[in-house]
Amino acid sequence: MKKTLMIVSLLLAQQVIAAPSAPEIASDAKYKSLESLARGLHYLETMYVDESKVKEPALVRNALKGMVDQLDPHTTLMLPKAYEQLTIDTQGKFGGVGVIVSQEKGKLIVVSPIEDTPAARGGIKSGDEIIEIDGHVVTNLKNDDAVDRMRGEPGSKLKLKVRRQNVTEPLILELIREIIQVKSVRGQNLAPKFEYVRIASFQEGTSDELAAILKAASTRGGISGLILDLRDNPGGLLDQAVQVTDLFIESGLIVSTLGRDKDRVEREFARKRNTFSNFPVVVLVNGGSASASEIVAGALQDHERALIMGTTTFGKGSVQTILPLPDGSAIKLTIARYYTPKDRSIQAKGITPDIVVAAKAGEEVPVKGKNERPDSARKESDLERHIESHDLSDLAKTQSLTQWIDQWPEPLRSDYQLATAFSYLHSYAKLNTDNKKEDPKKNTQNEKATTK
Repeated sequence: MKKTLMIVSLLLAQQVIAAPSAPEIASDAKYKSLESLARGLHYLETMYVDESKVKEPALVRNALKGMVDQLDPHTTLMLPKAYEQLTIDTQGKFGGVGVIVSQEKGKLIVVSPIEDTPAARGGIKSGDEIIEIDGHVVTNLKNDDAVDRMRGEPGSKLKLKVRRQNVTEPLILELIREIIQVKSVRGQNLAPKFEYVRIASFQEGTSDELAAILKAASTRGGISGLILDLRDNPGGLLDQAVQVTDLFIESGLIVSTLGRDKDRVEREFARKRNTFSNFPVVVLVNGGSASASEIVAGALQDHERALIMGTTTFGKGSVQTILPLPDGSAIKLTIARYYTPKDRSIQAKGITPDIVVAAKAGEEVPVKGKNERPDSARKESDLERHIESHDLSDLAKTQSLTQWIDQWPEPLRSDYQLATAFSYLHSYAKLNTDNKKEDPKKNTQNEKATTK
């Protein structure tokens, strides 16, 4: 590396000294910045007082990182470990114990153990605080390092020390790592012919998993309504978002992407084959719904195929691609903006729900207007089309839906937004059924009048 930089610097220096003709000066001016970079790297590597801090390849990698860090927040240099982790996440398979964690105020808290994994079988519970991983104190580790230490070769042992609420002494749990297959789609029957499906992220096979659930439900006796839960779904693979949307609409535009070339717009369209279009859909979203989730929600909203409910989404309206580098790292590069079928850009805006529903009854929902401070918030009761309720929506009570809601497993049973969505969905499906039961002669006359 030293020799190469020295040669580059000398060659560039020689070109400057040679005093080229006018046309060559114009050409060489393009490389003036490159000359500065080469010289700067050479000076750092050969003259900086602490030689250990300016060794190759870290020096070049830091230079590249500095370049991408000046761009948008989603364009980043991914070190080999991070790139490998992204590949694992999109494939949905890794060696570990099967526990989903979050970092809260320096603590590593278990969100939930994944069903039928070493963590679930070993007694890990939601709300547990992991305080040590194989003897390493969690407070001394970064979140990524903590996750890395829990993952490993299948068959290897993992020792966790956890603190559990209402338990005096920390618990010591020894688990054996396995291949963890993470399903991005989970289904639950809410009532006869009413289905709930949650998509946690858009990874390889997500659309196939969703299609399989919908086909199974259709075979069991049909679907009168579906709730599609995209809350806290950070996104994932663009092609999976397109394919998921394609399951619900028969034709038309799904998403447009516009990159550097303003004259070249790429468009993805729906196909009629294998479409589930004969039942109403409610899509649940919140501030954690981003990117691919917003593509699905925006397309279904624009096509009036689904009712969007919840709170405003994150607002990530850009597309990234991953470009591998020779040293095992990669650049995640923003290459395009995407637009909904009605040419709406949601960048820094998000998808606004058709019906705003807070996560809990009476909870404040932040609403940012042009003249409002970023920290201002209005109460749910101030919002247009707000829902009046306490524990369950009034619709659920008046329609006697609590008999079904009481049978749901936790945490679905305590999910205020889900109960509200179910109430709306049930009302719509019932109204639609009642309309179909109207006088057949009247319907025939209307059809004749329309065709004249």
